[in-house]
Amino acid sequence: MTAVATMGRGGNTNLPPIEVGHRPPRTPTGHRPPADWYSESRKHILLATGTRTLSDTMRYQSSTEMTKSVVRCDRGENKVDTALKAKIQTTKDHKELLEGAIHMTEKEIAKMESTKERLEEEANACCRHLQQNEERRLHRTTRPSREMVHDYPYKLFEAQAVFLHNAFSKLEENCKMVNDILTKLNNTKQLLEEDSSDKGSSLELDMKCIGLAPADGEHPVTALQFSKLQPFNWSSATKNAVLEAQLLQAESAQLRRTIARMIQTLKKGEKQQHDLVQMALDRNIASISRLRDDLHLQLQHVDEEINQAMKTKAELENAIAEKMPPLNLTKQRYLTRTQRANRELVNDEVEHALKMQYDSLNRIVTELQRKLDQVNATLASLFAHKNELEENVADKERNYEMDKSCIAMAPSRPGTPDCQPDAFLAVFDPNTEPHASPFRKPAPNAPGLTKTL
Repeated sequence: MTAVATMGRGGNTNLPPIEVGHRPPRTPTGHRPPADWYSESRKHILLATGTRTLSDTMRYQSSTEMTKSVVRCDRGENKVDTALKAKIQTTKDHKELLEGAIHMTEKEIAKMESTKERLEEEANACCRHLQQNEERRLHRTTRPSREMVHDYPYKLFEAQAVFLHNAFSKLEENCKMVNDILTKLNNTKQLLEEDSSDKGSSLELDMKCIGLAPADGEHPVTALQFSKLQPFNWSSATKNAVLEAQLLQAESAQLRRTIARMIQTLKKGEKQQHDLVQMALDRNIASISRLRDDLHLQLQHVDEEINQAMKTKAELENAIAEKMPPLNLTKQRYLTRTQRANRELVNDEVEHALKMQYDSLNRIVTELQRKLDQVNATLASLFAHKNELEENVADKERNYEMDKSCIAMAPSRPGTPDCQPDAFLAVFDPNTEPHASPFRKPAPNAPGLTKTL
């Protein structure tokens, strides 16, 4: 029994075999000795008892191990299910966070596309205004040489051209910045979509893992290669991607606000330049009109003076014509008396009277002729001034019409945008942008980020 007891629970399980070939010899009659017969039976009983006890011990140990394995398996399964459910919830939160970030990025891309279109429209309008400014300046260069003056409208046209060139440069520079931001936003959106797609695939696999039931049968145990990425790094990578998207959205929103203010400033400046040019042209036209009226009035005075001088000339010519017959008669009478004989050539009263009469008439005719020459010179000067006045009036008329056509060639007066951001809804949407953080819950009816990290 001692040997059997030592073979109990936790003892040696190797029982000695029954040696059948080494039994004691039989008697000559062929019978076994009683001691041998009894010891053999007792030995078999002891062996059977030990085997039964060993079997009971093995069954107890197996039952205990099976119970422990079931408990451990259940606990492990519960832990796996709990971990899977927690991971699924975290993955869902991250996926919703990514979807919200993608939605905000798409909205920002759409707004930046609108901003880009607006900038292109403004740049095209600026090019058109530059071309119109050049056409108007070239149109004014065809004025008569007398009217080619470096006047105030000319200076304003030059200033307007410089302003439009600077505005076009700023618009081109902002277009490049918008293109860069759009490229970054599209790249960020692609990365977020890839991350969201990975989260969706991981979510589906984890849901599939929950739905898997333990299968019957034996499965070969193979070595598994686990991921080296820690949960903190996995979560922080998503948070960092969303944070980068948020910072890029904030940068994009700030750029759009800057562009909105720049467009507003350019519109105000363009409107001011337009008004100054038009006002200068209007004043120039009014000045030309006053000068033209003064020239017309002076021309009328010159015509009246010419008419008076022509009358004076006619009177002088008539007076000279009236004085010439008496002068010729006196000269003829004097020459006739000089044909007398030498004895009769006496400087008498008649001779003296004829000389006095001739000298008087000759002085009168000479004075009238001098006055007539003066009147002719005055008439020549008046006619020359009249021609100059007529040419000047014609130039003023042409300049007047050209400035009027230059006013008509002006582009439409640009409107000044409102100072409020609502005037730039196509560029800046104030309802969704201010402090739009992916780490805050939006309104219940607003799409986007519904979970916080």
